[in-house]
Amino acid sequence: MKLAYIKITKDNIDFATKIQEEIFPGESAYEHYLYTINKNEEYEKYYLVYDQEKVVGVTGIYSNEPLEETHSLWLGWYGVLLAERNKGYGSRILKDTIEMVKKLSQKYPIKYFRLYTDIKENKEALPLYDKYMDIKEMYNNPNDVNYDGNCIIYSKSLTQGKAQKWNNKFLNLKQIIEEQGK
Repeated sequence: MKLAYIKITKDNIDFATKIQEEIFPGESAYEHYLYTINKNEEYEKYYLVYDQEKVVGVTGIYSNEPLEETHSLWLGWYGVLLAERNKGYGSRILKDTIEMVKKLSQKYPIKYFRLYTDIKENKEALPLYDKYMDIKEMYNNPNDVNYDGNCIIYSKSLTQGKAQKWNNKFLNLKQIIEEQGK
């Protein structure tokens, strides 16, 4: 399966947001998309994912903190349209996104690929994350949102070393959730 990853730009942001909202009803990535478009960093991008001429999902990578501090890139707005699920797209997109980050780790101080999720709302994705990520841990930072105790962080090492836990470092999920409501 060869998929095409089309960068989200000002030209396709409205369409990309429509696709994302089909995958995540009630949430909006528009502000995240616009922020990364304007920031224009090589290691912070979002993509529409196509199989031939058909859009099947979205994915992205970002960092809220300087790479020199966290050595981490995060998976953002990753999902597959409902009609395209159970066809192998989720695995392929996740593996391809990990490969994007591995390539970037040759140029930037990136050691880890991470993602956070709500174990209740996204339970169908957990087996996929368990398969491709190295470790998982509950996120319970007392100064941040933790989805009523259901927030989990997965980490994958991009080096020969073992993945290091996030250890409840502040993620600022409250701000992210507020932006999603816009």
